[in-house]
Amino acid sequence: MPEEDVADRLVAALSQLDAVADEVTPDEALHALDEATLEVFWRDWPEISAWARSLWQRLNEDLAGPATPPQDPDLDEVGESG
Repeated sequence: MPEEDVADRLVAALSQLDAVADEVTPDEALHALDEATLEVFWRDWPEISAWARSLWQRLNEDLAGPATPPQDPDLDEVGESG
C-alpha cells in the first residue's frame, strides 16, 4: 500500500472520529448508537487504541530529543567575500 494512501486514510479517519467526538459526548453516543455499532466499537477499539498509543509514544520519543542539524553538505551555504 502506498505511503500516501495510508497517510490520507489515517487523516480522513481521524477527521471523521474528531467530527463525531465534537458532535456528541460519550454519554450521548452510548444512548444514541445502536447495539451493533457499540459491539463493533467494543470489539475493535482496544486494538486500535493500542496501535495509536504505540504510534504516539514513538512519535513522542522522536520529538523529545534535541533537534539535529542536517547532515547534507550541499545544504551548507558559505558566503563569498567580494
